[in-house]
This record gives sequence, structure tokens and C-alpha cells, in this order.
Amino acid sequence: MLVFISDLHFVDGSAGEHNIPWRAFDYFFDDLVGIINRPSNKGKIKELKLVLLGDIFDLLRTTAWFEPIPEDQRPWGQDPKIEDHALAIFNSIANRKNKEKGVDNPKVLEMFRTRFQELKDRCKLDYSPILQYIPGNHDRLANRPEYARLRKKIKECLGLPTVGDQLFLHLSFDPDYGVLARHGHEFDKYNYEGGSSLTEADYQRVPIGDPITTELISRLPYELERRLAGEPLPAAEKARIVENFQEIENVRPFSAVIEWLLYQVSKANWLKEIVEDTVDAVITRFNELDFVKAWYERHDKWLDPFDEADKIQAVLYLLEKFKVFPGEKLLSLAMKAQGFFYKDDLLEAAPEEFSFDSRLRYLVHGHSHDPLVMPIRTRGSLEQVYLNTGTWRTRYQKATRDRSFVSWKNMTYVIFYKPEEREMPIPAFETWTGTLKTV
Repeated sequence: MLVFISDLHFVDGSAGEHNIPWRAFDYFFDDLVGIINRPSNKGKIKELKLVLLGDIFDLLRTTAWFEPIPEDQRPWGQDPKIEDHALAIFNSIANRKNKEKGVDNPKVLEMFRTRFQELKDRCKLDYSPILQYIPGNHDRLANRPEYARLRKKIKECLGLPTVGDQLFLHLSFDPDYGVLARHGHEFDKYNYEGGSSLTEADYQRVPIGDPITTELISRLPYELERRLAGEPLPAAEKARIVENFQEIENVRPFSAVIEWLLYQVSKANWLKEIVEDTVDAVITRFNELDFVKAWYERHDKWLDPFDEADKIQAVLYLLEKFKVFPGEKLLSLAMKAQGFFYKDDLLEAAPEEFSFDSRLRYLVHGHSHDPLVMPIRTRGSLEQVYLNTGTWRTRYQKATRDRSFVSWKNMTYVIFYKPEEREMPIPAFETWTGTLKTV
């Protein structure tokens, strides 16, 4: 039995409390016990492998990269001190607790080290479960070849072997299950800067998504909080506003982020000017980064009026126009801009991915935070299916009939079986997605 989960995004809490309550993993491991001990499965599951398919530890979504750390010591720089900063952030993630929100990352990591292995006894297995960790784009630093200390710390926290210093693999391929799995950021032009060969050198190239997460998404609520400090508002009201802006990265579709900002401002008109000034300051700082200037220069193609650089610049342009355009005009422009980002690049890449191996039936990605099962094609008796593992984070979904957003928590996992484990002629799969509405 082969199990995939992804996009847990454990954070240090400095840019928002997005950590998953430890109880979610309590339920998850109980679910695995129930699945393995089903009458139809009992005694037939001959192995258990759990793959953490990327973006498990979010080393970008934090205020710890801000000043006084110089730009060359941030995730897109080259200074060796980056590993020191990344280690400090990881330690903060690994030790993060928030009793009010049910967050206890030390307990969760202990579950991966011990409770996962306890499934052997709970399910009366005659083998030990296997855990595999694959980095995504938010934990990209874990696979920098020179960051051996960071890798060792991650392995220790997950209970993985620490002998030697092998890099983490970027994929999981098992022909017995007919499954190929990657995090999926490889097909996102903003979060993967390498080429189609997918070599280790490709993965080491820094994407624009690093500074977008750190210098735009994390910095906006941070700067807003600073500007609200002098406002005559109750502390609880200030905290609520900042928390709302910390949820920007959880807005879906992500192209609706401008609508999200307009929605927040519409609930408090006095907030508009403060948000305008904050957005202007954050975007100006972002565009002044040496890395961003160099990235624009490389990606701004004269013959392509809608290249990657143009799309980012178009969104930033609209954000800067909070002061110029009335809300309805800005909303109209934002709706048109959504078309730039509407397509699912991971799903579009799926047909070509199936050429990886003739035995491949199932392709698994994470990254997009959208759980999905989609048939790609049938070739004779070979059905090719694309699956996405979604996320375990809260999502703010755009309403279809007005400008509001509704939130809920998601939890998705995907399971594959060898033919003999289900007494079928081909490998089988099942997916489980839970949605929890609490507030």
C-alpha cells in the first residue's frame, strides 16, 4: 500500500498561524489502521509506504528573512549563512505550539517518528512501514547540496536514516503500483526555474516564487501590522485585520487575491488608505530587490507581450492602483487579469509525463492545493489517470455570486494498491478528501 500526502506547510507562526492541529494526524493514522484492517484488505497489504510529497516544512512563509538580514542571505542568495537562517527557522517550526489553535508541531513530528512505526503492531504487520520525504518549492532549501546540517535536522525530526548525506529524491516511481509522483512545482513557471530535463542542477535554480512568498505575501501583513500600531483601535480588532491579510496565500483561486484585498477593504472603508500605502511600500521594496530585477530582465521577452514577467507585473500594477481606480473599476480589471493564471499547468503537463515509463498508470502531484482526479487517456487496457493530493491547509474560496469568500479546512490523501493487495488484475487506487467547516 502506497500513501501520499502533501502541502502540510508547517510554519514558524511569525507570518500567521497556519499550522495544522495535531489532532488531524491522530485521525489520519487511525484512518490508515482502519483501511489496512478492512475485511477486504486484512492480511493482503504486504507493505506500507507513506510519501510526504513536498511543501511539508515551509521555510519561506516567515518574517525571519526580513531585515537586518541582507538580500544575499535570503533564500534566493548565495551567502553560506543562508543555511544558518534556514536552520533557525526550521527549529522554530519543529518547536511551534499554539494551545488555543490545537497546534503542537513537536507532537506531530513525534507521530511521524513513532506512531507511524507503531502501525506495524496495531495492524499486526510482519514488516516495518517506510516513510519518504520529497521536498517541494517551499522546502527547496532542504536539498541545497551544501546544506547538510539542514538535511540532517529534517531527517532526525521525521525519523529518517541520517547515515551519510544523500540528497532527498525529487520523485517517487514504483512500477508495481504503476505510480509516478512529484511535488508538481516543476510545471509551475513561477516556482521552478529549471529546464524540462529535471536534473539536480535544474532544481537548484532559484524561482521567483521564493521572493514572492517572502517579500510580498509574508511582508504585506507584517507591514500592515506596523502601520496599524498607531491607530486608535482595540488590540483584538487590529489582530483580526492582520490575521485576515495573513491568509492571502490561502485564497483560491490565487488569481482572486486582488478581489480578496478589495473584500477586506470593503468591510472597513477607513482601512483603504492604510492598505494602499502598505501595498505601495511592499511592492516598491519587492521591485527594488536585485534578484527580482535580474529575473525580470531574463524573463521579459520582447516578442511575447504575455510572458511570465508581464503577468507578474500586471498583477502588481493592479495592486498599486488601489489609490487610482475606484473599487468596481479595479475589480473589473482584476477579473480580466485572472485569465492569465486560470489554466492548471500541472494538469496540462500530465499527458507528457506519462511517457516516463510504459507501465505508468497513475501520475500524482501536489503543489496546487486543489485535490483532483482526472482521466487523461486510455491506451488499450492501460488507463492513465492524473491525481492531485491537495493540501491540509485552510482555503478561502471565492463565492460565485458576490464578492465574498468562504473558508474551510481541507485534508486529502491518496492510496494505491498492488494488484495482489486487492485481488485485481491492475493496481487500484482510492482518494479521500475531508472538508471541515468550523468558523
